[in-house]
Amino acid sequence: MRVVTSREMRDIDELAIRKFKIPSIVLMENAGLRAAEIVAQKHAELGFNTEILVFAGKGKNGGDALVTARQLVAMGKRVRLFLLHSFDAYKDESKQNLEILLEQKIRPIVLDNVGPLEEFFNSATGPFLCVDGLLGIGFKGPLAGLFADAVDLINAKTDFVISLDIPTGVDATTGQVIGQAIYADLTVAFGFAKIGHFIAPGAVHRGELRVVDIALPSGFRGEGSIHALSKDTVAPLLVRRDRYGHKNSFGHTLLFGGSKGKLGAISMAARACLRVGTGLVTVASWEDGYEQLLARLDDEIMCLPLHLEEAQYNEYKDTIRYYSSVVVGPGMGTGEKAQRVLGDFIDYYRGPLVIDADGITILASPEIRQKLHNRKGPTILTPHPGELSRLLSVDKTEVVNKPKEMVERAAEETNAVVLLKGATTFICSGDGHIYLNHYPNDGMATAGSGDVLAGMIGGIVGQQRMDPRDAVCLGVYLHSMAGDHAAKRLGHRSMTASDIISHLGDSFLDLRKHRELLNPI
Repeated sequence: MRVVTSREMRDIDELAIRKFKIPSIVLMENAGLRAAEIVAQKHAELGFNTEILVFAGKGKNGGDALVTARQLVAMGKRVRLFLLHSFDAYKDESKQNLEILLEQKIRPIVLDNVGPLEEFFNSATGPFLCVDGLLGIGFKGPLAGLFADAVDLINAKTDFVISLDIPTGVDATTGQVIGQAIYADLTVAFGFAKIGHFIAPGAVHRGELRVVDIALPSGFRGEGSIHALSKDTVAPLLVRRDRYGHKNSFGHTLLFGGSKGKLGAISMAARACLRVGTGLVTVASWEDGYEQLLARLDDEIMCLPLHLEEAQYNEYKDTIRYYSSVVVGPGMGTGEKAQRVLGDFIDYYRGPLVIDADGITILASPEIRQKLHNRKGPTILTPHPGELSRLLSVDKTEVVNKPKEMVERAAEETNAVVLLKGATTFICSGDGHIYLNHYPNDGMATAGSGDVLAGMIGGIVGQQRMDPRDAVCLGVYLHSMAGDHAAKRLGHRSMTASDIISHLGDSFLDLRKHRELLNPI
């Protein structure tokens, strides 16, 4: 699914109008009709005693709301229409749609202050379904005056809010909210999703997201640099396995990490690696924690101690080239020994290298990071916002507020595929494209969830020498699906990282079924 900035969406509209000769009022009519259909469906679910309140600003978003109101009236719905501007403030297509309403004897309530709206809510019994068409994707900055007061009342007094394109008060490109903003239960996005739908706090304000077709030229869908992952895009990445293969056919992944007090991280990463179908899994760890780690690992996982004596260590370095993929970092520590080992993996290993957790913290060292940038083999980094902020030497709030820009910068500086973990995961491979995985699940905000993801990606990328970006997209999506299965079975509060591993089989089955639906044989 293509995702756009507000500027891109405006350019798409202009191109549709000028090059493809689609009148702007036709696009507005299509948007309002699609929105009205969704509002009518929700109204039926809420009950026919629910009053429909439509709020329309003077811009194109307000024009969409005016069409929505007219279409709802044509469906036999009882609608109250509120305008926050006088009639003469409406221009172009919005003015035309307002005139159509007036000709049909639909009389809007014009607000010049919030008093009449307060009186209405105090006297009416409700319940209320609100359609928010106050401000659209061009909005920047804080709300003020009547708009701020109206938004506060809508949030406080209405039972269900449907925002058109973007909740009023949310920046469609950054997702930022300065001051008040509508808390929508559902947002109807016209044409394409906006990136502000996926970045907090905008993602919190948008509620459920539905993207509707407004008859833009189909070629626009394949363009753009930002795309959201979906079953349709991820299922084809699930490569069919060779039924006559053996364990060596499906890769041998080495995972290095674990230290005293942090053995669980590498243990979970190894279990997840095995569960995604890796033929052979070996864990290496520091000699002083080897015995404890050995006791924690599943019987199917091999384990070896790392000796730092020169002769044994040189022999160890010689063997790493035989692995189909390597994962470094979970629980390994950040001291001098860890820095040396990570540097050697970067120097001596030529296959896919996944660096996670403590490994990413070590990359803050300019010397190690330069090694990484010059590395010939494919590299995958899996930071959370705190780790990425240390890697880039920026404040964590900058990473949280500008995830797209930060993940692009990290990919450029490290010459790696970078995925920034969060409720929306941002994936950048340095090819000019960003991939989003929006699958919010607070149950996955638990210790070990990231270690599981690193192990999964390491196993997937090493099995059939997949493209690193494809392996990351597949791993991230499967991880989210498994978390969703775990939450449905155990509840968000009770699930753990180990439960994500336990439900990976369900995720593979779901994705395989979807792949077969897309390509029936």
